[in-house]
Amino acid sequence: MAAAARATATAGRRQVDRRAATTERLLDATIECLAEDGYVATTTRRVAERAGVSQGAQQHYFPTKAALVDAAMLRLVEQLLADAATRGLDVGTEQERAGALLDMIWEIHNLPVTPAVLELFNVARTEPVMAARVAEIVCSGMSEIQGIAAALLPSYAEREGFADLIQIAMATVRGTVVVANIPGATDAYPDWPVLRAHLLASLERLGSPAMTSRNH
Repeated sequence: MAAAARATATAGRRQVDRRAATTERLLDATIECLAEDGYVATTTRRVAERAGVSQGAQQHYFPTKAALVDAAMLRLVEQLLADAATRGLDVGTEQERAGALLDMIWEIHNLPVTPAVLELFNVARTEPVMAARVAEIVCSGMSEIQGIAAALLPSYAEREGFADLIQIAMATVRGTVVVANIPGATDAYPDWPVLRAHLLASLERLGSPAMTSRNH
């Protein structure tokens, strides 16, 4: 009886492992298709082929393209936030951590998965259901980044406008990356060191005596 129970448990674990591995392959294939082929050309058949699984198996895990893309979006955010969490930014002075935080924001916007994210942003402009889901995920990701920023930079976080500046930094980097992906547009955006210096200068100006006196 005990041996039978162990065998059943082992078989159950193997099945769970196989399901997890198949799911991971399908989501990775979806992200790759979005990045390389675009949303319209990303079909469930193409994803299944790329993942090395049958169409029937793909439909068992994700019955529709919408379900597949939705799960892929969550995986993208998880990958980006996991990357952010392992950066080891909590070192040096607070000013040095501010620079490291900005570098992290720049780098996570330039990861290999970035084209897939930008593709989903583009689709969200014209598809209400996708827009609602993308907006939810983007807002959640922004909240996570602001939490990381506040923990790393406690004295800056106490200054008025800090949360807004983190949003500005994210939006600035995102917009720059969009333009940077256009071939031949190198004269239309600044290099990262220039952009970084301006963002750091803006951070230092938060809550300065001159600004405080004008605001009051």
